Amino acid sequence: MRRWSAERLLARIRSDARGSAALEFLGLGVLLLVPLAYGALALAQLEQALLATELAARNGARVLVAGGDDAERLAEEHLHWALADHGLDPAAAVVDVRCAPTPDCAVAGDALTMTVRVEVPLPFVPGAAEWLVVPVESSATFPRDRYRSGV
Repeated sequence: MRRWSAERLLARIRSDARGSAALEFLGLGVLLLVPLAYGALALAQLEQALLATELAARNGARVLVAGGDDAERLAEEHLHWALADHGLDPAAAVVDVRCAPTPDCAVAGDALTMTVRVEVPLPFVPGAAEWLVVPVESSATFPRDRYRSGV
C-alpha cells in the first residue's frame, strides 16, 4: 500500500481542480444572469405600461375637461394612441370616467377623474398569457373651470 504525504496529496488536489474555477464562474454566471435579465425585461415592460396608462388618463381627462363638441372622440383618440404607441392593445383597456360632486360634470368646479386599467402579460410566457398578467392602473383628476361660461 502506498503512503501519501501531505504535500503529495495537496499537489494532487490542486492538479485535479485545474480549470474548474472558470467552469464554475460560467455556470454560476449563467444561473444568475438569466433570471436577472428576465427580471429587468419584465420591469421594463411594466414601466412602459405604467407610462402609457398615465399618459392616456392624463390626456383623456384634460381633453374631457376642456370640453368642446368632439371632446369624447378626442379623448378616445388620445387613449388609443397613448396605448398603441407603447405596444398595448387599446381595445383591452378598461376606462372609467367619474365626476364629483355631481355625476354629470355639468357644474363648474366639478372634478373629473379618468382611470385607465390594462393587464400586462409577462414577457416570453406565450401559453400562460391569460393568467400570468400584472394589472396596471393610472388615474388623473382635473377640475372643471370655475369661470367658464356655458359649462
